[in-house]
Amino acid sequence: MKKIGKQTIKFDNPPTISECNSIVGPKESQGPLAKYFDKNLEDEFWGEKTWEKAESKIIKENVNMLISKAGITTNEIDCVFAGDLLNQCISSSFGLRDENIPFFGIFGACSTFVEALSLGAIAVEGFANNVLCATSSHFCSAEKQFRFPLELGNQRPPTSQWTVTGSRCCNFI
Repeated sequence: MKKIGKQTIKFDNPPTISECNSIVGPKESQGPLAKYFDKNLEDEFWGEKTWEKAESKIIKENVNMLISKAGITTNEIDCVFAGDLLNQCISSSFGLRDENIPFFGIFGACSTFVEALSLGAIAVEGFANNVLCATSSHFCSAEKQFRFPLELGNQRPPTSQWTVTGSRCCNFI
């Protein structure tokens, strides 16, 4: 790897994304891209009592689906770069804590997945053989933290922002 600019590096051996997986919520499942997602959820809670627990379950299941799809074990994964929109990366850290994989939490809001991909690529070039990069968000928990808690019953205009409920994960080799 060689630094060729203030913010640019060149890889000696460019990393390869070997597998990807995604889980999305009910609103995303109704859109034109629904057939491209690996799992479409029917409700925001997915059997959990809170939206935050549902988001942790979404990222955990997404990572497990990717591991299965890639034909690897958790022991073969050197580290995971992941994040979400909640304080202290709550959803991703709680969702992945039982996986026993070294975890690097990233909090970059909309940039989280790209940051994870950048750091994952650098890790594969430097010290790792298998790196997972993941992100998650949940409309309901993001609304609670950043905008107007849904419990307030505020009216939303059709043009308002809508945070995705879902998770994306990929494996770098």
